[in-house]
Amino acid sequence: MQPSLKELFRGVLIVAASLLAAVFIYFLLQQYAIRIVGTKRLADSHVIWLIIWVSILFFVGPMLLRKWLRRAAEFVSAGMLAGVFIVFVLQIFSRYVLRDAFGWTVELCLILWLWIVFFGCAFIVRQRDHVTFDILYLAVPRPIRLVFALLACAAIVLAFTWSFVPTWDYIDWMGMRKTSTVRIPFEGSKIPLRTIFMVYGIFMIAVVIQFAVRLVNLILKREDPDEGEDYGADDGTDETLAEEPSS
Repeated sequence: MQPSLKELFRGVLIVAASLLAAVFIYFLLQQYAIRIVGTKRLADSHVIWLIIWVSILFFVGPMLLRKWLRRAAEFVSAGMLAGVFIVFVLQIFSRYVLRDAFGWTVELCLILWLWIVFFGCAFIVRQRDHVTFDILYLAVPRPIRLVFALLACAAIVLAFTWSFVPTWDYIDWMGMRKTSTVRIPFEGSKIPLRTIFMVYGIFMIAVVIQFAVRLVNLILKREDPDEGEDYGADDGTDETLAEEPSS
């Protein structure tokens, strides 16, 4: 089998395995929600397994697919940031030029900013880009740092997994409430708050998968505890601009 066919076959297997893993994780969440939390809202939220699947592909899928997903995430975030700027300028124009401020601009800016923060932290901000308090971490020997990293990853995975179902249950309950001024274009209906705050559920799933992958990589010594893996990047190193020699 040629190398290209091997890579294609390997990619198909990874996609299929990730799909099965997403369905299995979704089934476990359903059982946890029904038996322990006592809610059946999660059983009707089939969009969750799709979010889980895409998140798994983003962090552990084939490299080419991870690159495409990362570019798509950057495009979506850039589009939302551009939307915030346009709506902000429109707000100023309506207030000081038209003398009749649009009431929906402030709420739309808040919605877009909420999605930018949590969506960007889930899929764009790398582990090494987060602000951390590492005075104690850097003061201990390297083996102790590895233990700290393992404990931190395990704690994050367990905490976010345990709190996901109650959090999503509350987000789903918010579907009965809607926005005050922002309406869906061409329909005129207001947006349910469930749709807006769903981004926090996406953020929780992405964080769990990201730190679970990091935990496995640390155990298998595939990753340095002092550096976070750049998921979906073009290569494993940051691009640096070399200084041109002065003439």
